[in-house]
Amino acid sequence: MKYVNKEFNAILNINSENIKKNYLTLKKLAKDAEVASCVKANAYGLGMIEICSILKKMKCKSFFVATVEEALLLRNKFKSINIYLLNGINNISDCKKLVKNRIIIVINNTSQFLILKEAYNYFNFKILSGIHLDTGMNRLGWSQEDIDKYYMFLKKYLDLKLVMTHMISSEKKSSLNRKQLDKFNKIKKKFSFNKNIKFSLSNSNAIFLGKNYHFNLVRAGGFLYGLDLSNKNQSKTVVSLQAKVIQISKVNAGKSIGYGAEYIAKKNLKIATLAIGYADGLPRNYKGYAVYKSNKVPFVGRISMDLSCIDVTKLKKISVNDWVEIFGRKLSVSLFSDTCNTIPYETTCRIGPRVKRIYNI
Repeated sequence: MKYVNKEFNAILNINSENIKKNYLTLKKLAKDAEVASCVKANAYGLGMIEICSILKKMKCKSFFVATVEEALLLRNKFKSINIYLLNGINNISDCKKLVKNRIIIVINNTSQFLILKEAYNYFNFKILSGIHLDTGMNRLGWSQEDIDKYYMFLKKYLDLKLVMTHMISSEKKSSLNRKQLDKFNKIKKKFSFNKNIKFSLSNSNAIFLGKNYHFNLVRAGGFLYGLDLSNKNQSKTVVSLQAKVIQISKVNAGKSIGYGAEYIAKKNLKIATLAIGYADGLPRNYKGYAVYKSNKVPFVGRISMDLSCIDVTKLKKISVNDWVEIFGRKLSVSLFSDTCNTIPYETTCRIGPRVKRIYNI
């Protein structure tokens, strides 16, 4: 396997063709809805600007981010797309910047609404916005009571483009799914005054629950990037994390490897040191294995900030500058994440900036 940018010691390979295939899969499933893309958290660690460029070429026109910084960065690169800010705002200064840059501000509570009302008085026009309803997550979002209380003010001060909620357990069969659907349908009726409002209930996994969950906009995230939480929807593999061998050494029986002398060699070993550590997203307590040319090679000793060690005693040949897979083609990101007692979303979000992102391989 050949790689470019030889000066990098760890690489995240991103298969843009499979991102496109995953996007088309969701478009086929939600054929009557707009498929928007979540690119928050640097597109789940894959690179927000690059991923947005890929999806924009697929005619995706709406993108969701979490922070003000993400929204403004995305607008600086892409002038014509719809950008939705999920976390809302907490001061009028940020609000003015967002309004000037045509960011659609999702408001999650009354305090955020009051900031948008202040912006209305400043600009003297209705503010591009969305409303996030809480249908059971109890994390962000308006309650039914507050919607009823502020309903007339929302109509007066906001140019509403979106009414949304967030699913709790869409990756599995749950009675909560139907309860949220019913609650969202009831609240949705309040906003029939504007036929241009988009309604959004589904994240990636909820798209697979059926047409009743699609409404007219779905928010695709992890599935696009091959991070299928359900392990059944079969998204195409997108990411492959590789690390370079920078040293090969012999460790005699009875000698320790790594910090704290936690690992003691029971026999003479051949050890390969990889230029990847917890600063790059490899968990410090990882006890799994890497893959070299289809061979499983276990990690030994504690993961360091910049380095980690694997036992390659059984390999006939391995050399400095060879590449070893941490996860991807031979070891899925889901299995890797299970070993780390987490989910693929966290795994890719944690990949550090020193790891070079390479696209279109």
